[in-house]
Amino acid sequence: MVDKDVAWYQRLLEAQPDLVEFPWCWTVVQPLTKPVTVAEVARRLGGDPANIEELAGWDFEEPDGTLHLHQVGPAVVMCQTGGWEGVRDEALRWLSDGVSVHSSWWSEANGRSFLCYAAFGLVLTRLEHLDDNQPAGEHPTALDEDRAPLRDDPGYPAQLAFVERRTGIRLDPAWLDQPHATVVIRTPIPDDPRPPGTFGSTDPDLAAMFLLADESTQRDALRWVLDLLADEHDLRSEPVVRTVLDALPQDWPTGEDLSQELEALRFRLTQELNASPGGSPERWRHYYRVRAAEAFAATVTGSRDRSHPPDTLWYAQQAFQQRWPTIRAELWRRARRQRR
Repeated sequence: MVDKDVAWYQRLLEAQPDLVEFPWCWTVVQPLTKPVTVAEVARRLGGDPANIEELAGWDFEEPDGTLHLHQVGPAVVMCQTGGWEGVRDEALRWLSDGVSVHSSWWSEANGRSFLCYAAFGLVLTRLEHLDDNQPAGEHPTALDEDRAPLRDDPGYPAQLAFVERRTGIRLDPAWLDQPHATVVIRTPIPDDPRPPGTFGSTDPDLAAMFLLADESTQRDALRWVLDLLADEHDLRSEPVVRTVLDALPQDWPTGEDLSQELEALRFRLTQELNASPGGSPERWRHYYRVRAAEAFAATVTGSRDRSHPPDTLWYAQQAFQQRWPTIRAELWRRARRQRR
């Protein structure tokens, strides 16, 4: 039986597909030791409260840094259509001074999401998804008890339902169609120094060891990983997968046609994922298969910029799950061996 809160968000997203087809960031800010107002939220994120306007509606073509803000009792709900201030560590630290912040960012296009919890200027927990086995933050396990009932559901409705349960505030976008506070951040909080790419931020030690290896060693290591993925997730019969595997021993696989073929594969696998029953073992099998396909796609697109390890390894980590520690150890050994 589908959870009643999850079912509510499922109906909402079915009625408003734009809420799924484009990246959305929902943030709930609640007072702890300091009051929360629309003007204060805008100020903390680099906006000028004097520039707040009462506008109705939203647009995916609106300027970068546009915040939609709504006072709900003592709390403020913030929405961004295409932005993600609510899940940036730098913004969360400033935003959560004396308050608690729960935020959800979801991108259907690339199959990625974030769930964040911050309080008192600290990012306490950061999840990639509800079933994330490697949560980050100052207190990585802070959300474990509350996410347990929903962690077998990788869908967006479950993620929104989780934020509602943590905050008591329903993320109903109806207020966006009414006049509400809107402001554009002109001086956003700058990013912290960080490695380029997703994998470098996730595992800087392995990323550094990978970068110290020569290109031949890098390609050999990635081919080894992709070969395992092809077998584990039944992708070896896909022609585009064989093309990537065949290319790596000689050079980085490149080309717009190859990228488009891999995107078509990812799209087809995502459709199979979406058609599977929520929370079922079948759905998780499809989910990991999508991640495996994305690892192949990242190997191609990442080859245009060899300044950082391709995010192949990030997607591989997601696809392998419990097997990843063993595979990571072998990757580290292969990269290290080249330096001896």
